[in-house]
Amino acid sequence: MNPDHLTRLFKKETGHTITDYALLERIKLVKELLTQTNIPISSISSSVGYSNFSHFTNVIKIFAEMGPTEYRSQFRDHK
Repeated sequence: MNPDHLTRLFKKETGHTITDYALLERIKLVKELLTQTNIPISSISSSVGYSNFSHFTNVIKIFAEMGPTEYRSQFRDHK
């Protein structure tokens, strides 16, 4: 299959580019790990492919509207 054709089909079906979809899935995994485990945040960052912890923190702030520590704390406060 032609890569351009695949990209168009994927966006038509999901509403996202392949890159955006992969990022959203990564963020979804991060949120699950933050709320359902006690794994250190730095280990979560590494396990989902971020070698730069500051970049990881900034990405989480964009998608979760708070840092990873705050996200984890807020979820645990509501249990």
